[in-house]
Amino acid sequence: MWNRMLTRFFSTIIKIQRVQKKIYKNSILSATTVFKTSMCTDIFDMNLFSSEDKKKILEVINNKTTEDLLQYSITKKRAQILESYRENNGPFESLDDLLQVQDMKNKWIYNFYKSIIYGKKRKNSKITSGLIMTPRNIGNNHKNVNTVLGIYIGHDIISWSLLNRNCEVLQWSYKSFPRKEQKENILSLLQATLPIAKKLPKADRYVMQETGGDMGYIQNTQFYQNFIQRSIIGAIILSHLTLVDNKFNDTTEFVANNICILRQRVLRKIYGLVINNETISTQYMLQKLLQGNDELIKIKEPKVLIRAELRNMYNAQSSICQEQIGWSLLIALAFVELILHKRTDMVLREGPPQK
Repeated sequence: MWNRMLTRFFSTIIKIQRVQKKIYKNSILSATTVFKTSMCTDIFDMNLFSSEDKKKILEVINNKTTEDLLQYSITKKRAQILESYRENNGPFESLDDLLQVQDMKNKWIYNFYKSIIYGKKRKNSKITSGLIMTPRNIGNNHKNVNTVLGIYIGHDIISWSLLNRNCEVLQWSYKSFPRKEQKENILSLLQATLPIAKKLPKADRYVMQETGGDMGYIQNTQFYQNFIQRSIIGAIILSHLTLVDNKFNDTTEFVANNICILRQRVLRKIYGLVINNETISTQYMLQKLLQGNDELIKIKEPKVLIRAELRNMYNAQSSICQEQIGWSLLIALAFVELILHKRTDMVLREGPPQK
């Protein structure tokens, strides 16, 4: 029975992804044409700016901090270069001075100036849409979503976090499952996974991160086998959630509307968990979230409401267990903040300072 269910589930996913891939490809081709056309008009001409415009631009680049500059069309690296140059050489006296700064090109500077004058804020739609691996077209399908369940499959733990739209943690739990040294088969994985899957609460959206994002870098056979098993466990859990839900008679519709897979590498960058291409522990971000103070709002960190009993549950675990439990919360929170609330100020933050 389960073999037939899994076969039907995988067939549904493949069918949806083929359709979405075709739509995505057409949209990319269209967007590329528009982009090329618009770029042809971006000719750098200082005469387009009035004296008042130039004064406003100088005021911004001489007085704004790096974080303030990010609201305009400028990368964080370039904003840091500007601030550093200003600290070492004094304020900019004219707009031509920017051309003397490293990595400042005419076309880019012009777009930066335009964003200051016309108030066109920097868009983060590319990174936000890049967070979602599937479904491709998220649109406004999530405007009526009230609950999100983040699910994480670790080495020997399955953890889950249920958040409401207000970023309140309704559930945060985990279940350990035994891992055998020898190669496991579908039946043994079913027997270990189904009892845990039955404990998962219902939600409007079920969210996981991709399990094979780093497979191209893995040479060790044992690690590769672990990735395969985690993928199977994820498929079993999603199959169970699909079959027990009573809202949809069509599994295709359920998968397309209720299940989201996040890109692993993008998710890490959102929380500043990547330093020099190396992934650091989630405990850095979890400690910030567990503090629950107003300082998080000032520095534009995600704000999440966690009851004392759930905080105590997390703090009582070993560091290895905390690492696996923490991911389910980060997965759910990223979806709520970036997809439901469309928070562009949360995207791509720095990791902890290096010692």
